[in-house]
Amino acid sequence: MLKGLHHVGITGEDFERAIERFKGFGLACEELIDNEETGVKIGFLRTGGFMLEFISHTRPDQGEDPVTSLIRSRKGTINHICFEVDDLEDAIQDFEKNGAKLVKGCPRTGAYGRTAFFYPDTTEDVLIQLYEVL
Repeated sequence: MLKGLHHVGITGEDFERAIERFKGFGLACEELIDNEETGVKIGFLRTGGFMLEFISHTRPDQGEDPVTSLIRSRKGTINHICFEVDDLEDAIQDFEKNGAKLVKGCPRTGAYGRTAFFYPDTTEDVLIQLYEVL
């Protein structure tokens, strides 16, 4: 079901400072995304076999997107853990069979393919993201 860890998401306020700091730690920044539609800047930094995803919000939460609102509500060092899967629909079914509840609006298109988030109160207080890389 799970192919492996795809990335760990981290949120913060100062996007440029964080990207430069992580580069200074030896992490290669592979991609920068400025998504005006969702109001986020994202930087993907490779380390070994997976990535760190640094997320910074560029506007106040307007409550129109359940996924964005959920990510914003989880402030701290680690925001979420993302696993890569071969078949997103099968993986969602497996998670739901084990009590996980899909966030409203998922599955949806993400930076690399189709993605889905599960409410943390149904996954032992860990915000879990599944990614089907296209």
